[in-house]
Amino acid sequence: MALLMKLYDLESKYEKNPLEVSKRYKEQRQLDYENLFHKWEAGELFPGETIVRPKKWWQFFKSPVVVQLPGKQISKPAFDKWYKKRVEIQKLLYVAGGATEDEIWKLPLRRHLDFYQMVHLLNDQYGLFYRAVIHYQQGEVELSSFVVGPSAIYLLDWLDGEESIYHIKREKLWREQPFKAPTKNILNPLISLKRTEDILRLVLGNELELPIERVVIASKGYFDQLPKESKTTYVSKVDFAHWLHKMNTSAPYTKAFQMRVCEKILKETSSITFQMAVNDQENERIQT
Repeated sequence: MALLMKLYDLESKYEKNPLEVSKRYKEQRQLDYENLFHKWEAGELFPGETIVRPKKWWQFFKSPVVVQLPGKQISKPAFDKWYKKRVEIQKLLYVAGGATEDEIWKLPLRRHLDFYQMVHLLNDQYGLFYRAVIHYQQGEVELSSFVVGPSAIYLLDWLDGEESIYHIKREKLWREQPFKAPTKNILNPLISLKRTEDILRLVLGNELELPIERVVIASKGYFDQLPKESKTTYVSKVDFAHWLHKMNTSAPYTKAFQMRVCEKILKETSSITFQMAVNDQENERIQT
């Protein structure tokens, strides 16, 4: 699961020292997993519960009813699924501007396929910046999502049409041809990716030690007539599994200079608390 470092313009724990915070997080997660795995093996992960039902006010001599609910043992796949969700929540708490676990549900991420793809499919050697907001030319700009890896920065745009065919054009709009729906126009993702690349190159300057690659992904769709000469990688449903395997095998560990790049970017990002974002009527990032 990718290491989530920045979410929108919310305050992130990684802003202080991404290298140390990432090390501490990974150590804590390893201990947490070992502890919970042992509890699962012993059948103690979901223990039983004792419920005492109070007697009615007129039942002076009757004892309260005590109900002992049995514990629940789940299968290993069910445990893995449960723990995967636990890790997702833990990662969100690190970057959600001080939000509590009960407040996390206010984030609209359940509707964002790209977020779940990046968090769950890429390994934790990648630092994920999801729609980060950065200070730029006396204002703020929301960047495309990107991951910082040990060998490159990958700017990612995920197209979520299922069995759709995407017609690549140089114009502002592309054409998406869904399998069972009328053809429609979508915004050319290269516009946002190119803007994000330009801003990152400006922010990092001479400290840019990693190449920047643009990637457009249709994990459930296809591209029609790929450009012969392009600086962009196009990943269709046919190529997706191979591309994902290549990404994860090329990132076996985290490098120190990789974290320095993350630190430099984080210093330029906007940072507000979760409560400020919720109360700010002009801030719609956590509501869309």
